[in-house]
Amino acid sequence: MEKVINYNEWTQTAYTLHMIAQMMGKVKLVRMPAQPEWGHVVLHLTPQGLTTGLIPHGERSFAIALNLDTSTVFAQTISGDTAGFSLRNNTSVSEYYNDFKKMLGTLMCDTVINEVPQEMGTKVPFYDDTDKRDYDGCAARDFFQMYVYAHNALLDFTSPFRGKKLLPSFFWGTFDVSAILFSGKPSPYPGSGVIEANGFDEQFMEFGFWAGDDTLAAPSFFIMPYPFIKDDMAAQGVAPDKAIWSPQKMEYFFTLEDALSYPDPTAAVREFFRNAFDKVTRHENWECIDWFTQPLTIPSWK
Repeated sequence: MEKVINYNEWTQTAYTLHMIAQMMGKVKLVRMPAQPEWGHVVLHLTPQGLTTGLIPHGERSFAIALNLDTSTVFAQTISGDTAGFSLRNNTSVSEYYNDFKKMLGTLMCDTVINEVPQEMGTKVPFYDDTDKRDYDGCAARDFFQMYVYAHNALLDFTSPFRGKKLLPSFFWGTFDVSAILFSGKPSPYPGSGVIEANGFDEQFMEFGFWAGDDTLAAPSFFIMPYPFIKDDMAAQGVAPDKAIWSPQKMEYFFTLEDALSYPDPTAAVREFFRNAFDKVTRHENWECIDWFTQPLTIPSWK
């Protein structure tokens, strides 16, 4: 991990990528069979950026990819047909949305989506977002390197868990890469809202990493238990020493910059995950925790 890029250093590019990711995810929302906790709409990391993975569409089944090496968005069908467009300076979301629709139309994969961004501060539809923004390919690649680092740390920690889980995936609504471990205990969301009601319906812990935003610029690892914990978990101790429990957010936080300040950053991130996991599962009386955490007996082939 070579560089930490704060959100306020690349806001225009971050906004553009967030909107492109929303368009990609919304196509999955329309076309993929539904899964619990919105598992069918997540994006996945590739060596170059993000992909939808294969989307069912009969003989025109296709995938959409964001390539940060070439600063392009492209779609490809199973027959090998391709179409796409470039990310560029002085371009609006509205223009990109037209490019996006044209790309899918060229491949006969037209998809009518909800054109209002989800889980974002703005509710301006894609077609009405006409502000021109520049695109910084170097910043985008720096951002992606952080997400790859986080993805690998999340994969390492969550893979041995024997219970139901969602391995590290890119959530286009909140623009983070996260993994989720479930206890198996139903816990319906007490409020309203389609996203929340279907995303928060059983006990879980979400382990993630997000690039920051306008209010908190520092890229950070986070851990969110659900049901939300109102007790002060800081009283039980937080590790490593630079990590915190936020009683306002009811989440743990550990900035990437702080993680990289330790002699072994990867070990520090692992300690952050493990400490919170142990504290929360004990506090919330997770059932079957002994089985969930029983070591795997699969031989290592390294």
